[in-house]
Amino acid sequence: MIYDRVLAELKENKALRESGKEIAIPWLNLPKLSSVIPGIQKGRYYLISANSKVGKTQIADYLFLYEPLNYIFNTPNTQLKLKIFYFSLEMSKEDKILQMISNKIYKDKGIIISTDNLRSYFNGYILPNQAVQYIESCREYFEWVETVVTFIDKTRNPFGIYNTVRQYAKDNGKFYRNDGTLVTMIGTDTLYDYYIPNDPNEQVIVITDHVSLLTPEKDDDLHKTMSTFSTDYCLKMRDNFKYTVVNVQQQAASSERQQFSMVSNKLAIDKLRPTAEELGDNKLTSRDVDIMIGLFAPHRYKIKTYAGYDISKLKDNYRELSIILNRRGPSTSLDLYFEGASNYFRELGKDEFRAEQSPGFNINEE
Repeated sequence: MIYDRVLAELKENKALRESGKEIAIPWLNLPKLSSVIPGIQKGRYYLISANSKVGKTQIADYLFLYEPLNYIFNTPNTQLKLKIFYFSLEMSKEDKILQMISNKIYKDKGIIISTDNLRSYFNGYILPNQAVQYIESCREYFEWVETVVTFIDKTRNPFGIYNTVRQYAKDNGKFYRNDGTLVTMIGTDTLYDYYIPNDPNEQVIVITDHVSLLTPEKDDDLHKTMSTFSTDYCLKMRDNFKYTVVNVQQQAASSERQQFSMVSNKLAIDKLRPTAEELGDNKLTSRDVDIMIGLFAPHRYKIKTYAGYDISKLKDNYRELSIILNRRGPSTSLDLYFEGASNYFRELGKDEFRAEQSPGFNINEE
């Protein structure tokens, strides 16, 4: 019975928590966020959105790549295990590793070295020997990372992404009908009713960045392609396999141009922040998700103060993270410090970079 499976999960989770174990991967560096969303959960579909060049890929990586990797690597007594499929449609897998190296240098040493500087591209900068030595000292960590994370930069069509993930499910679990009959041959998804992984402690995260770059199949246009990927394949990965799905989707470019014009005319700031209604290329994807996260950069609109913070001092290091949709809890927003060159985020303290005036926003008069 479905009821019996649900009851068994509730009892198992209760026993794990009572024994001091985690059942969701926490965001240790973002405790306020973890108080609203209980970490990275199995069987959830997350959508990350922002306007262009605001940092939607960076926050997706920080939340669902860097933070879970760091937690698992630095918590040797955890029973949780991690597998990540990262479908990078925008950059190569070598570039993703470069970003991770830059982030790790900043996190461990507090030193900002951009990916261009890591490659010694600028005439006035050559990567120091000490930095090379430190990167070499991280070999064990990155060898482990590559056993956990599968970076894929060639598969770009919806079924290709789904089929890669489904094959992993086939190799690492079993399929059953509701009467408990084991299904040994899976030709299509209609042949089984539920799936049980071989290792119940493994959490599989599937990241696609970003979905507007998906390659259409057959004669589909981009809108149809995105709908098929989200409604057919992402929901199957979430509901059938209980995998964690993370998609990155940009806000509409036309909306961003309109918003910039609006802020110059001092209209409502809510028109600037990312919304489900302004998703680029396909607004219907928001109907499928459990949680939609937005990222907002007030500095790009010449806003001097925002949420009580002095943006004229913080400049482009300020980001507002907003929970736009949350089907199982409240919506909220968090104030973050963002170091873009090293892809690093942290929560801002209430007394940091405070504006002298009351919380709100001002437009820089020019």
